[in-house]
Amino acid sequence: MKKFFALLLILLLTGCKQTQKVEIKESLKKPSTLLNHTLFTRLDIENEASIFALPEAEQQKFINYAEEQKLKNIRADTIIANYLDSSLDRFSYDGATLNASHTLAKNEGNCISLAILTQAYANILGVETSFREVASMPIYKKQGQTILVSNHFKTKLYAPPEQDDKNWLYAIRPGTVIDYFPARDLVFVGSATYADLVAKYYANLATEALLAEQFDTSYSLVSQALEYAPYDPEMINLAAILHRRVGDTDTAKKLFEFAVNNQLVSSNLLYSYSYLAQQLSDTQLQEELEKKLLDNAKTPFDFLQLAEQEIAKERYFRAESLLKDLIATTPYIPEPYFALAKIYYLQDKKEKSAMYLQYAIEKSEDREKQGVYQAKLNTLKYVGSSYNQNKEQN
Repeated sequence: MKKFFALLLILLLTGCKQTQKVEIKESLKKPSTLLNHTLFTRLDIENEASIFALPEAEQQKFINYAEEQKLKNIRADTIIANYLDSSLDRFSYDGATLNASHTLAKNEGNCISLAILTQAYANILGVETSFREVASMPIYKKQGQTILVSNHFKTKLYAPPEQDDKNWLYAIRPGTVIDYFPARDLVFVGSATYADLVAKYYANLATEALLAEQFDTSYSLVSQALEYAPYDPEMINLAAILHRRVGDTDTAKKLFEFAVNNQLVSSNLLYSYSYLAQQLSDTQLQEELEKKLLDNAKTPFDFLQLAEQEIAKERYFRAESLLKDLIATTPYIPEPYFALAKIYYLQDKKEKSAMYLQYAIEKSEDREKQGVYQAKLNTLKYVGSSYNQNKEQN
């Protein structure tokens, strides 16, 4: 049986560095007040309780399973993890954000869908949860000039407190972390809460609606997301993109300015703001945001995006410098090697390009990526050999 879950003791994660969160002043107004509400119609959307609801039959099935496991002295957090592992065999990761019932019925979804389902079972047993946000190589959703990138969630199920634990203080509370799609290139971004999970659910649906140009639906969903995570840069970014897409660049800029002025920024938000500055032909603002993007970069994938931006502007030396620094700190990620291969190919340094493509293949654990890199390398070798043959004939 193929395993989709890596069950890790929390003690294994003590080395993770947490992202510092910006302290929100009590007097700071909510960014939702900046939205141009007159442009949209607020629609009825799914409520919070419905997101985590499970069919009665499934609830009873899980309760029966849990009672049997408790007789074997299995902890509640482990019970949930084991139940998920056995129930979701052949689960299809298709990128869709679904509520608990639909995730279960369709046996598909993304990491947010699975975090929702995990929370639904945790609610039944009264198990406390928290979440970890992690970044991996970005998967882009692009439509027109809209690019949206999303991080992933892991769920931490806390072990129920024991009677003997009352006189103990724990630096790390015992429990189980469920990593839905373990990968070597995951980077810890920060801790998240139940409210963050609910907000992410609504935001993902708002994104899908935005890409489908269902603007009233997107507005309704992002407004709901902002009620749960009012100062989250990704929610502010989504609201700003929505306004830009409907032609209200003034409100979009106000939202971006609010975020930057109050240090509520992310790489996604800064990239979106930079695109708006380009659209408005504001060169000075573009230069300021370019500097902020570099200052704000935290994960290897932030630096990779910066390098790709430099390549697009044909500033190869700066891109090469960023990528080599990235390789020095995270040599196991294949993407920087591939990006360097691209630079050397564009500079007509075919041998060097081939060398870095080979490095990318060796560093990649993903067969699909390996196939892409190998195809590029084969093409490069073919072009090189054809060129040499023509040269000899001449």
